[in-house]
Amino acid sequence: MRITELPTMDRKVVKDLKIALKDFERLVKNPQFLWNGREFTNFSLRPREAWANWLVCVVLRKIHGRDISFMEDNEGDGFIVDRELGLAFQTEHVSALNVPKGKQLPDGEQRVLDAINLKIARGRDYAHEKLLVVFFDGAGQFFRSKIRENIFGRHDFEAVFCVGLLDSGPNGYSYSITEFRDSFGHQSVTHKVEIDIDFSDWKITQIMQ
Repeated sequence: MRITELPTMDRKVVKDLKIALKDFERLVKNPQFLWNGREFTNFSLRPREAWANWLVCVVLRKIHGRDISFMEDNEGDGFIVDRELGLAFQTEHVSALNVPKGKQLPDGEQRVLDAINLKIARGRDYAHEKLLVVFFDGAGQFFRSKIRENIFGRHDFEAVFCVGLLDSGPNGYSYSITEFRDSFGHQSVTHKVEIDIDFSDWKITQIMQ
């Protein structure tokens, strides 16, 4: 990964998300790296954690119009960093993938809820001021309203992000990213991130559901 040092913290932050996207190409196109990959040699995150954080960051940039990126974490699963506001939120990741262990998880929103509940069970201290990122596939049709209703008021994370693969093929890759936040007046919104087949650029659109 191409990174730069944050002057105030002993960690590395990704400076250019477009350059980073190209670095991810070989990892995403060979998903064994995402399922089983070890940490980068110069960046202390596993590939799946870094990739999910990249997807969350490009959506947050779209929503807020600010310089938002991610940085490594020697203890957890990385930080989402708002470089303009000088804020950094630690992330905790949970997998809802059938692989690499060959699990057959439930379809629909239950696949996502089961993963979230594993983290909720770890308690308030674990979740305090952190972002939870759920990386999933194979859910089929699901309704974000049912996920939001189930977890609302039950967790202490700053926000919960659900990152799911929608499609991969000759035209590129697409992912859905939904943010759930326990605050009145905040609507849970899903965005679709479409990535060019050569990993040179991406497009983001809001999904109505």
